[in-house]
Amino acid sequence: MKRQKINKENNHCKPHTLELAINEFVKRGGIIETSSQKEPSRNNCKKSEVTEKTTETMEDYTQKVELLKDLITKGAGIYALQYSLKMNKDEIKRMAREQGLKITHRRPLCPARKYRPLQPVSADTRDDDVIAGHAMHYAALGYTAPEIAQTLELSVRQVWELARTYRFELRHRREGRMD
Repeated sequence: MKRQKINKENNHCKPHTLELAINEFVKRGGIIETSSQKEPSRNNCKKSEVTEKTTETMEDYTQKVELLKDLITKGAGIYALQYSLKMNKDEIKRMAREQGLKITHRRPLCPARKYRPLQPVSADTRDDDVIAGHAMHYAALGYTAPEIAQTLELSVRQVWELARTYRFELRHRREGRMD
């Protein structure tokens, strides 16, 4: 009895508006099906959606398993598997365990790059830097390779080697020379 009373109090629709709405619905061609209280209502549309989702997930799962097997046989690491399968590490590891697969830990193909070689600075390299600085200065002033070699007491080959190593240009002939 209490339930009926509560429902009547909370019902915001007036009885005659509900009847009018039902009549209007039936006039437009709507069909109202009645069901018994004992038998639960069965919606076939929901069942088909559920079965479609499960079949899609099963198909998706089998495709991912096949792709996982292919990638593991090729030697892909966990990060490549994450990218290809669009799954997180735990899911991939679980799937591999279920299939009896082992994911190899990949190492880089080449060792890590060191951008600056760690060589001790010796006196020879300092001397080369000083000589190269002088050679660059003379080259900027317009001296030729033989003139720089004569001034710095080096061979022409050594001057050309410094120019190649320290990346500056040398002239073959003096421009605008007045003899």
